[in-house]
Amino acid sequence: MYISIIIDSYARRPDCFRRAAGRIRARCADIDIDADERVKAAISMTLCELRTAESHSIPLECEAFLDLDEGKPVDRAPHGICVEALSRSTQSWASYSGYLREIRT
Repeated sequence: MYISIIIDSYARRPDCFRRAAGRIRARCADIDIDADERVKAAISMTLCELRTAESHSIPLECEAFLDLDEGKPVDRAPHGICVEALSRSTQSWASYSGYLREIRT
Protein backbone atom coordinates (compact mmCIF):
# COMPACT_ATOMS: atom_id res chain seq x y z
CA MET A 1 0.00 0.00 0.00
CA TYR A 2 2.70 2.50 1.07
CA ILE A 3 4.86 1.85 -2.00
CA SER A 4 1.83 2.30 -4.25
CA ILE A 5 1.14 5.77 -2.82
CA ILE A 6 4.76 6.83 -3.31
CA ILE A 7 4.95 5.44 -6.84
CA ASP A 8 1.70 7.19 -7.74
CA SER A 9 3.13 10.52 -6.55
CA TYR A 10 6.20 10.11 -8.78
CA ALA A 11 4.06 8.98 -11.71
CA ARG A 12 2.59 12.51 -11.76
CA ARG A 13 6.00 14.20 -11.97
CA PRO A 14 7.99 15.14 -15.10
CA ASP A 15 8.77 12.54 -17.74
CA CYS A 16 11.97 11.09 -16.27
CA PHE A 17 10.32 10.46 -12.90
CA ARG A 18 7.21 9.07 -14.58
CA ARG A 19 9.27 6.55 -16.60
CA ALA A 20 11.25 5.49 -13.54
CA ALA A 21 8.05 5.09 -11.50
CA GLY A 22 6.55 3.00 -14.29
CA ARG A 23 9.52 0.62 -14.20
CA ILE A 24 9.24 0.33 -10.42
CA ARG A 25 5.50 -0.29 -10.64
CA ALA A 26 6.13 -3.07 -13.19
CA ARG A 27 8.56 -4.72 -10.76
CA CYS A 28 6.06 -4.42 -7.90
CA ALA A 29 3.76 -6.72 -9.85
CA ASP A 30 6.37 -9.41 -9.23
CA ILE A 31 5.40 -9.28 -5.51
CA ASP A 32 8.87 -8.63 -4.08
CA ILE A 33 11.51 -6.22 -5.30
CA ASP A 34 14.95 -7.62 -4.51
CA ALA A 35 17.76 -5.44 -3.18
CA ASP A 36 19.40 -5.14 -6.60
CA GLU A 37 16.19 -3.80 -8.16
CA ARG A 38 15.70 -1.37 -5.27
CA VAL A 39 19.19 0.04 -5.81
CA LYS A 40 18.63 0.41 -9.56
CA ALA A 41 15.30 2.12 -8.95
CA ALA A 42 16.86 4.52 -6.42
CA ILE A 43 19.66 5.33 -8.89
CA SER A 44 17.06 6.03 -11.59
CA MET A 45 15.14 8.44 -9.39
CA THR A 46 18.36 10.15 -8.22
CA LEU A 47 19.54 10.65 -11.80
CA CYS A 48 16.17 12.17 -12.68
CA GLU A 49 16.60 14.61 -9.82
CA LEU A 50 20.18 15.46 -10.80
CA ARG A 51 19.05 16.20 -14.36
CA THR A 52 16.73 18.90 -13.01
CA ALA A 53 19.46 20.58 -10.93
CA GLU A 54 21.54 23.14 -12.77
CA SER A 55 24.33 23.17 -10.21
CA HIS A 56 24.79 19.38 -9.97
CA SER A 57 26.02 17.07 -12.68
CA ILE A 58 25.61 13.34 -13.06
CA PRO A 59 28.78 11.50 -12.02
CA LEU A 60 30.70 9.94 -14.91
CA GLU A 61 30.40 6.57 -13.18
CA CYS A 62 26.61 6.80 -13.52
CA GLU A 63 26.46 7.80 -17.17
CA ALA A 64 26.07 4.15 -18.20
CA PHE A 65 22.63 4.34 -16.56
CA LEU A 66 21.46 7.02 -18.98
CA ASP A 67 20.05 6.65 -22.42
CA LEU A 68 21.85 9.67 -23.83
CA ASP A 69 19.36 10.17 -26.66
CA GLU A 70 16.34 10.57 -24.39
CA GLY A 71 18.01 11.29 -21.05
CA LYS A 72 16.18 8.49 -19.29
CA PRO A 73 17.78 6.07 -16.83
CA VAL A 74 18.44 2.50 -18.00
CA ASP A 75 19.67 -0.64 -16.27
CA ARG A 76 22.62 -1.85 -18.31
CA ALA A 77 25.55 -1.31 -15.97
CA PRO A 78 26.74 -2.63 -12.60
CA HIS A 79 25.46 -0.20 -10.02
CA GLY A 80 28.23 -0.38 -7.41
CA ILE A 81 30.49 2.22 -9.00
CA CYS A 82 27.57 4.57 -9.53
CA VAL A 83 26.45 4.27 -5.89
CA GLU A 84 30.02 4.93 -4.77
CA ALA A 85 30.15 8.04 -6.96
CA LEU A 86 26.83 9.28 -5.56
CA SER A 87 28.23 8.87 -2.05
CA ARG A 88 30.91 11.51 -2.77
CA SER A 89 28.32 14.29 -2.94
CA THR A 90 26.24 15.06 0.13
CA GLN A 91 23.25 16.15 -1.96
CA SER A 92 23.43 13.17 -4.33
CA TRP A 93 23.81 10.73 -1.45
CA ALA A 94 20.89 12.27 0.44
CA SER A 95 18.71 11.93 -2.66
CA TYR A 96 19.81 8.36 -3.38
CA SER A 97 19.42 7.14 0.20
CA GLY A 98 16.03 8.85 0.49
CA TYR A 99 14.73 7.14 -2.65
CA LEU A 100 16.19 3.81 -1.50
CA ARG A 101 14.30 4.11 1.81
CA GLU A 102 11.07 4.93 -0.01
CA ILE A 103 11.31 1.85 -2.22
CA ARG A 104 10.58 -0.82 0.34
CA THR A 105 10.36 -4.53 -0.29
